[in-house]
Amino acid sequence: MADAGTGGPFQHKTRGAHAADMSHVKTLRPQDYNEVLYVGHFYRKGMPVVMDLTGMSDADAKPLVDFAAGLVFGRRGDMDRIAHKVFLLVPPGMAINA
Repeated sequence: MADAGTGGPFQHKTRGAHAADMSHVKTLRPQDYNEVLYVGHFYRKGMPVVMDLTGMSDADAKPLVDFAAGLVFGRRGDMDRIAHKVFLLVPPGMAINA
């Protein structure tokens, strides 16, 4: 996703962003598309979510990635791939310090 400092019409403000408490990051390993609802549930509650799709085929994982990308875009958050088939969804106003 674009860095907030790059400008453009979809830039979101990160002023006042705070580092996420990593003890409150939810890690989910969905086994099918129906379980992606849990990703949305925790993300909308303001929790960073690690979505681990390593147990799924590429064809089965793609719709979950599409769902997560739409969720993050709609809420003006960030999504990063942190490993093969592992994604970090960060709610708006939150920064993860690596």
